Amino acid sequence: MERIQRVRVWSAGLRLAHWLIALPVLVLLATGWLIGVAPSLAAAASDVHGVAGFALTLGLALRLYLLLAGSGAAHWRALVPAPGDLGKAGMMLRFYLSLGRTPLPRWYSHNPLWVPLYALILLILVAQSATGLLMEHRPLLAGFYLPAVHAFLAPVILAFSALHIVAVVLHDARGTSSDVSAMINGHRIFVIEKPQTPAQAGIQSIPIERIGKR
Repeated sequence: MERIQRVRVWSAGLRLAHWLIALPVLVLLATGWLIGVAPSLAAAASDVHGVAGFALTLGLALRLYLLLAGSGAAHWRALVPAPGDLGKAGMMLRFYLSLGRTPLPRWYSHNPLWVPLYALILLILVAQSATGLLMEHRPLLAGFYLPAVHAFLAPVILAFSALHIVAVVLHDARGTSSDVSAMINGHRIFVIEKPQTPAQAGIQSIPIERIGKR
């Protein structure tokens, strides 16, 4: 018989960093687009863009601090793929391609398919934030034209953001771990397996001895 376990996975600091990054990114993408296509709104959009950029910088600073000084899912070690993650990443890819009709693999905190991308997107966001801060006063740096770099990275961030939102909604719709609310209250839901039977193979579950790890 299965047992439901509600486990605190995401710390308050990590959740704060997540939302200080996620919400400003959405505002920055929207206002950046408006600056380019709506001259009549460009001045107002630019002001909002600057405020959102400052918030993003705060979020990135907090996230980078947690990578070094945090614990559990917030620490940089949680973004290093584990030996068994390759197979789980393949299962996650099949889950997405089937639109949630195949079983979700088990994981504790970070999605095994996205783990390598999280560190990469953090680096991209740091680069985007830096170019945004510098390009008005120093557009050319080390041979790079910063406005061009800034414009090049924006679609990459847009694509990642869109895929991330779709993936999380799909997890909540097809899975059992409450991924959307977890980034608000910090808790994911796990189905604790007894010994697993074939009928339970499609249920996202985790051995009880792994609760609280990684």
